[in-house]
Amino acid sequence: MTILLNVLKWCALSVVTVFILGWLFVWLVASGSDETTVYTENDFFHYHTLTDKDIENAPRVTDDYSFEAHPGVGYGSSNSIVFKRATGAAPLRAYLETLGYKKEKRRLGEKEIWSKPDQVNGDLFYLYFNAATGEVELTRVMNN
Repeated sequence: MTILLNVLKWCALSVVTVFILGWLFVWLVASGSDETTVYTENDFFHYHTLTDKDIENAPRVTDDYSFEAHPGVGYGSSNSIVFKRATGAAPLRAYLETLGYKKEKRRLGEKEIWSKPDQVNGDLFYLYFNAATGEVELTRVMNN
């Protein structure tokens, strides 16, 4: 009788585990994985699953910021931190330098392009600062 109860208990636990994993898979697929996700640090799930470590460790130039994750359908995925009411982007430039990135002479519109000189097709950072609006955006594009 004890063996039968143990078998039933393990079967029930297995069914519950498969159900939870299946629900999680369906939720992730159905959650619009091909769309931009905007979130904050308080959104535990998105913050810990979508935020690139170099974006996560970026210095906070203001207290008003959010994150964006772009899946990169057809191009490299990217992750951004966007600050509001900033007065400058100097701490972010210094941070990129500590990571070994160098500012390129070329630009992408108003965005500075930062790359590692020894990586031809490596990841890139784009840094945008709009002095009029106080918006700063640091984006990492994963090319690997």
